Amino acid sequence: MTDNLLAIRAHQLEKCPADFAAIHNHILASRFASTCQFKKQYEHTICDYNFKPGALILIHSASSDMDKIRPRYCGPMVVLRHTRNGTYRLGELDGAISKLRYAAFRLIPYHSCSQSYISVTRMVDGEDLTSLEHDDTPLGERGG
Repeated sequence: MTDNLLAIRAHQLEKCPADFAAIHNHILASRFASTCQFKKQYEHTICDYNFKPGALILIHSASSDMDKIRPRYCGPMVVLRHTRNGTYRLGELDGAISKLRYAAFRLIPYHSCSQSYISVTRMVDGEDLTSLEHDDTPLGERGG
């Protein structure tokens, strides 16, 4: 009886590398299938907007999910720059620069309902962004 169990166990150990390779291939195939299924299921939901400076956007309010009275989106705001870590620096249309950084998933493009245009009198430059860390006054009050 013990000899049979030892022989079966030895036979199982001989199959181990082949079994591991089969398991590895099966896991890779299931990961690939899962990725394809996820992309297919959410292809209309996942959007990677790459906003350029000067683009008008809306910000999704995180607190609006639980509060029915508050607006769901804030804005429109102007994209000032896209930082290295993937966040966006934004400014108001009147020239005030927001001190907050916004994650890309909270931003959507702004499409105006009317045909009227907003005249841009001045674009924010790099000096305004570097002085932001040192100065708390809005851009319109700096006299620039």
